[in-house]
Amino acid sequence: MITIAGTTRQTFNFPADIATVSSFYRDFSRILRYLPHIHLIRTYGPDQFRVMYHTLELSVYRVRIYCDLQVRFDEANQTLHVAPLFNKPPVKSAATVHSLTAQGYFTSQSVFRPRSEHSVVDYQLSLEARLPKPFGLMLMPDRVIEQIASNVTEWRIHEIAGGFIKRSVQEYRAGAIQPARIARPEWCPAVVAPQPHRIR
Repeated sequence: MITIAGTTRQTFNFPADIATVSSFYRDFSRILRYLPHIHLIRTYGPDQFRVMYHTLELSVYRVRIYCDLQVRFDEANQTLHVAPLFNKPPVKSAATVHSLTAQGYFTSQSVFRPRSEHSVVDYQLSLEARLPKPFGLMLMPDRVIEQIASNVTEWRIHEIAGGFIKRSVQEYRAGAIQPARIARPEWCPAVVAPQPHRIR
């Protein structure tokens, strides 16, 4: 088994007041679609989900990491916490010639702070997992594989965070500036949540 881990922290401005930004981001079942490489697999109940991190690495290995999540919003500190959910059966680790599958741990924290006419979001994201060793790399030392895998994971985590920030702010702006959508923007609770994603 090889251990991978990646984390990033980014701060960005959101073009709305603190009440609007917290309402926009706290509906996790909807903002999942803004996260590159992260797909909804199952909704267990209110604020409990199974998601899958899915990428093709080195143009050879299809990596699938399943993560069970518990989402909680702290009103007093205006903070959205996404933490591992431990009471669900984990997926079995598996490796084939061209794929790797494992259970992992996804965490994030978004702190919302008012600033003048807009808001500031401190966003932190991390992903950890233990993957089976790829068949094609059995002769390579584990520490070398882990270094390569961790470098790739760090890059992917930055990609996910950056894509999430860009997509979510663009989506809000698109909903906020079009008069026909002001009364019911796309992120309004009246909109149906996305369905679980199927990937072969």
